[in-house]
Amino acid sequence: MTIKLFLSIIGALGVLHGAAFIVAPDQVASIYGLENWPAVALVSRLFGGALLAWGAILWLAKSFHEEAAVRAVLVSTGIAEAVSLCVVIAGTLEGTLNAMGWVAVLIYLFGAVGCGYFLTGPKRLAAL
Repeated sequence: MTIKLFLSIIGALGVLHGAAFIVAPDQVASIYGLENWPAVALVSRLFGGALLAWGAILWLAKSFHEEAAVRAVLVSTGIAEAVSLCVVIAGTLEGTLNAMGWVAVLIYLFGAVGCGYFLTGPKRLAAL
């Protein structure tokens, strides 16, 4: 997998999930087993806005030509993905999220491992 394909995939996932949380927060939250409360809808929309913005940053980062810029995006994303991975695992194991929480675990795991992969080893960012 190339860095451009990786950034495209996680960028598209961020934009699509973000848009879904903004447009249909109750429906998306219920898929994950969360109750439909106004506070949950509000936080879901805020989360969606953050995902939408971050997905757009990742999508646009695939056209960066500066290795330092891509590295900065990958470090920031890797940290966020690792933290989110831990939160989603805990939420799923505790029963806050239903079995769909494991889908989120896989998405965050893919992002964290992918960032780690491209940040380590020689010339993995050379395809810029």
